[in-house]
Parts: sequence; C-alpha cells; structure tokens
Amino acid sequence: MYNLMRFLFLLLFLSFLSLNAQETEPPLNSNYLIENGISPEVLDAALSTTLQSGSFTSKITGKKITQGDTLSSSFGFIYDPEINNGIDIQIAIKKDSLTKKEEKNLLKVLQNAHSFSRMSRSELYDPSSLQVVSKNGNILELSYSYDKKRLEPELKYGKYFKGLIRIEDGILKWVKVTNFDRIKFEGITIEKDNFERTLYYTKDATYGGYYVSSSNESYSFIRKKEHIKVEFNSYTSDYRTPSGIPLAIDQRNLPFELEGEIDTLKGSLGWALPLMGKGAKKLGYKLPRPIGLNIFAHYQEQLLEFTALEVAINDEEPIELGGLFDLSRSTVDQNTLITMAKADVWLLPFLNVMAFLGSGTNTINGNLFIDEDLRNFLIGIGIDPSEVPDRLPIDSELTSSMFGAGATLAGGIGNINLSVNYQLMVSKLEEVNTTKIAHVISPNLGYMTPFGVNIMVGAQGQFYDPGAVGFIELPNGDKLNYNVGFKPSVWNYLVGFYAPLSDHFELASQVGFGDRSSVTLVFGYRF
Repeated sequence: MYNLMRFLFLLLFLSFLSLNAQETEPPLNSNYLIENGISPEVLDAALSTTLQSGSFTSKITGKKITQGDTLSSSFGFIYDPEINNGIDIQIAIKKDSLTKKEEKNLLKVLQNAHSFSRMSRSELYDPSSLQVVSKNGNILELSYSYDKKRLEPELKYGKYFKGLIRIEDGILKWVKVTNFDRIKFEGITIEKDNFERTLYYTKDATYGGYYVSSSNESYSFIRKKEHIKVEFNSYTSDYRTPSGIPLAIDQRNLPFELEGEIDTLKGSLGWALPLMGKGAKKLGYKLPRPIGLNIFAHYQEQLLEFTALEVAINDEEPIELGGLFDLSRSTVDQNTLITMAKADVWLLPFLNVMAFLGSGTNTINGNLFIDEDLRNFLIGIGIDPSEVPDRLPIDSELTSSMFGAGATLAGGIGNINLSVNYQLMVSKLEEVNTTKIAHVISPNLGYMTPFGVNIMVGAQGQFYDPGAVGFIELPNGDKLNYNVGFKPSVWNYLVGFYAPLSDHFELASQVGFGDRSSVTLVFGYRF
C-alpha cells in the first residue's frame, strides 16, 4: 500500500510537470502577445508615451518630496507631432502658478523624459526575452526586456529595464517597468530598483488596439547628500488617431481640471533637424537621420603632363627651363591617398552641410625628358654620351594636412534621387612650403532598390591650380624658388552605392574611371 501511494504521488507529480511545461511552452510560430491579439508596439509606450501613434492630452500631477517637504504641481501635457514644425509637446499650466525658472525646468524635465529621435523604430522589445511569469486562470503575466540594438541613444537606459505584462481574459491591463541596474535618467543617476513606471491600457472599441489611459511613475535619487523622491500620476483626457479622429474616452476618473487663465509652454522632442522635416515626411519623403560622423578614405591615380618649369635663386629673375626639356614627352604618375574625419548635418530636407579634417599623401613618379638639341649640344662639347642621360627620373612623396567644408543638394521622386555635392578643400604641403585650394563637384543620379541600397552613377570634377609654387631651403641658406606647371585630368565618371548597415551605421563606396581612376570608402554613424 505504501509503495502504491508513492507510485501515485510520483505519477501526479510528473503529470503536473508535464502540464506546466505545456503551459509555458511558447505558441507555435507566434508569441503570447500575438496570441492575445496585442501588438508588441504597446511596449514602446512604456519607454515613452510619445511613441504612441496619433496625438493625446494627459492631465498630470507631480510631486517632489525632499526630506519631508513636498512640492506639488498639476498641468496638462499635450503631444501632437502635427502642431508645427519642430514643436511636438505643449504644457498647459495655471497662469502664475510657477516662476519662469520653474516653468523652464518643468519643460526640460518632460522633454528629457520623452526625448527620442524622430526616426525611432517600433517594436523595441526583444522577442526572445518574452516569458511566462505566471498563469492563473484567466490572468497571464509575462516578463520581457528591451533590445539594446534597437534603442535610440536617447532611450538607451531602457536596456536596464525589466518589464512585466498583465493580461486578463485576453485583454492587456498594464505594463510595469523597473530598473535592474543603475541608469542615467533626466540628467540624474538612479540606483537599481529605484525606478518604477506602470502604464494602464484601454482597448478601443471602435478602432481596436490599445492606448495608454493612465500611468504612475516614481523614482528616487540622492543629490548633494539629499534624498529626493519624484512621483507622477497621469490620466489621458483626449486621444486622437493619426488622422485626427477623437476617441471616446471616459472622463469620470480625471483627478482635476485646469481652470482660470492658462499659460502654454512649447517644446520639441528629439532633433528639431532638419528644418521643415515634418512637412517633407507628410509628403511621403523618407529622411535620413540628421547628424552624421564619418571616416572616409579616398585613393586616386592620374597621369600629369608638364606645362611649365621655372627656377630662381632667392629674389632673382626666374629662369625658364622648359626649353631644356621636352615637356611634351614628360609625364608623371600621381597617386593620392586621403584619409579624413567628417561631420555633417541635414539643415533642410534637401540641404546637407559638412566639415572635414584629415591628411593626404601625394606620390609622384615619372620622367623629365631632356631636349634632344640640348643633349646633342652637350655631346658636341665633348661630354661622353654615356654620361648624358636622355631623361631625369622624378620620384617624390609629399604629405599634407587638409581641411575643408562643403554642401550637398539632394532631392528625388519615388525611388529616383539626384544629388549635387560641392567641397572646398585646403591642403598645406609642409615639405615644399605651399598651400593648394581645390574645388570638387560631384553630381550623382541614384536609384533606391527595394532592399534599401541606393545605387548611384555620376561624375566628379576637380578644379584647382595644378601648378606647384614654393621654395626649397638650400644647404648654404639660399632659397631655390620653383614653379612647376601640370595638366591634370578634370573629370572622371563614378559608380557607387550607399547602404545602411543598421539603424545608425552606414557604408558608402564609389569607384571612378576614365582619365582619372579612384576609389572612395565611407563608414559612418548617424544620430
């Protein structure tokens, strides 16, 4: 009898384990959110309610508790990305309820709390992190975390959040996030387990989907040895779809109403650049991230022809040496390698400005042929022909420091795009004490492929004074002044591509051919 009871108990225990394993096994080719008809995008709002689509107005009460003293305030928070270019939020407060400094601080706090790039992606959570915490009848609780690779720089603190989701009868009720590690938030340091935000959701009966109906947030920190606790309670009083249609929202639970004269503070979230960017996005244009940091390398080869050759000692009249050499036969191969760091900003949807700094190496290899009449004259006065060369080899390498600025005009229709790039480059060659200025123009026609890579064809013109004017210090202290003229190639053809490697990293390359061959490689990060 005892052994039979042990056997039955073991059987029941194994059955329980089997059932529990089945309950926690993820749905086939799906996940628990999708199975309950919940889009993972609702988890984005736990990082910032402004990541919801459409526009909304919330009534907020805030408290700042410092060593027993409590400072309270009430205000309205209005998020509407269609208000005006560069203005995303408005804060409605009772007139004269705060000083100008307090108003400025309040606007700054809310901007920091909701700051994100306009290019922010959706579904920021990590699908592989979604797990069942508990399942009790009609109540399901799930845990999750955010994918740090998908978070904007302004939302990076989200990688230290652990989230808890509560679903009742297949309806999303709330999402809670807490910090499992130290985070930087609103310019302060919050230790682990000292931040908590809970968002309560309502499922819309008309359009389906969810919106945040209310939220509670609290966090504590220490500043100048003073313990400070901050609390916010928010209730959504108005929510409109992206097309501006208001939802039917229950107004009964609103904690207060703003009465009397109202002051409105206006602010922008994320980058305000490019200017007029919102208008361009409304027209359907996809804009790049506004700020970029790049490193690039450019290598080119071309054949140079001599056009002039003069030398002079100190301030004496220059001597033309062109008659001593056959300049029509004299050529040199020029190889140039440039490496630079570049920063650029899209000021307008069609205008990018840039500045760059770097260095270059210029190698010249060729021959300067001696004029045949001069060679015959030297032989005629008794010089051994074997000692009279028919050419003088030229082999030199010059380094330069470089800097400059430029601008790009760009536009497009559909998948076809056109850009014209202009750069002003200044090169200072220390070895020969000379400075060169070059103007570079590159028109390009591009096609954006369905997989996000832009294929480009175009040309590049390099316009600069090809002559080299400078001086060389002689051992005796004299200066050998020189003026060497070259005829370079002006235009060559280009083919290339631009490819985003991720949300922020990018890679571009161009290959030039024709009278001048070149290769350009650009690797960058965009904010």
